[in-house]
Amino acid sequence: MTAGTAGRLPLRLFLAGTLSSRIGDTADLVALNWYVVERTGSATALATVNVVRLAPILLFTAPAGWLADRYDKRRLLAGLRVALFGSTLCLAWIVTAGGPLWLVCATVFARASAGSAEPVLRQTLLPLLRGQRPLTAVIAMHSACLNAAMLLGPAAGALVLAISSVPIAFWFNAFCTLVALCCLTVLPDPVPTPGPAPPAESVRRLLRQNPAMRRQIALAMGPMLFAFPYTAMMPLLSKDLFHGDGSTAALLLTCGAAGALAASATMSRRPPSNPARLAAIGAVLLGCALLVLLVPSGFSGKSAAVGAGATMVVVGLVGQCYRTANRAALQATAPGDLLGRIMGIASTDRAMIPVGTAVLGPLAELAGTRTMVAFMGLGCVVTTLLTIRICRSPPEPGLAPT
Repeated sequence: MTAGTAGRLPLRLFLAGTLSSRIGDTADLVALNWYVVERTGSATALATVNVVRLAPILLFTAPAGWLADRYDKRRLLAGLRVALFGSTLCLAWIVTAGGPLWLVCATVFARASAGSAEPVLRQTLLPLLRGQRPLTAVIAMHSACLNAAMLLGPAAGALVLAISSVPIAFWFNAFCTLVALCCLTVLPDPVPTPGPAPPAESVRRLLRQNPAMRRQIALAMGPMLFAFPYTAMMPLLSKDLFHGDGSTAALLLTCGAAGALAASATMSRRPPSNPARLAAIGAVLLGCALLVLLVPSGFSGKSAAVGAGATMVVVGLVGQCYRTANRAALQATAPGDLLGRIMGIASTDRAMIPVGTAVLGPLAELAGTRTMVAFMGLGCVVTTLLTIRICRSPPEPGLAPT
């Protein structure tokens, strides 16, 4: 093994484990959402389950950043994956036994409580495994793995639902989690165990003195609150707008993942020179793409299917441009000893997804699914433009505080 290959091996192992874990998670999510829709027929019930699934982000993501600065990130991530493995097996058993919906929600909440810390730990491990690669390129490579999983996972979920049952999708997720745990176990320690973390006042001072960091965090409001709940509401969109089923929802999510994969693969080869500006543009275009999704819903047959699939490719592409560029711009401004807590704070933006989902479900029942989609697109565009207006212009990465 050459020195170059040996240097690349830790990152490859890490990304392989991430890919396996996320394939299982996305297949699991397709099955869970379709199970709720089929069992209840209620948009509010679907929104409730997804709020329960995403609410732990608000409670546990920021503390996970503190743990990442203080303890061994690899061991923390391994422990979380053990918890995810066990809770997924419990969920499979409950659904197989026909347990009540409240018990399904409780198990989903417990599993999500462990899983909410995983993205922070993954993001803080990336700078330690990148070697000589540019940080933006490594973040894009990581995003490419996540998007490949979004491409393969829904397809796997659709296949399982077509030939088997919902519990089998949960068993599949447990197996993928076990593979990810094995990859993490053989991963060499990237650095020695961190020492004592800096005091919390250091984080507050950094946020006060760094307008670039505050702007990137604020920019998340539009996309995360209004746009990205589309993944949770996709079963409703496929059923009401395109008269499809669980397989239709999975295929539309797969189209979105294909666009996202194209964006992240391109950015890994050609990192953007101004990721902050790209994040702002991507957020506006994401809202516009959701509005365009209303056009093919007025068609029927093949035209509707092709139009919906093509639009979802664009949704995935511009959404991924926003997410990768925003994370790259934020990490460029964060010092290494505070990276865990800064990314923990930033990652709580995902908590806006259940807030948006909680509003969108009842809105769809009261005003219809088309009105809900229009609200999502317009809300994303208007909120992002207001944020850009208030902040005047997207900051340059690494810009010194003034």
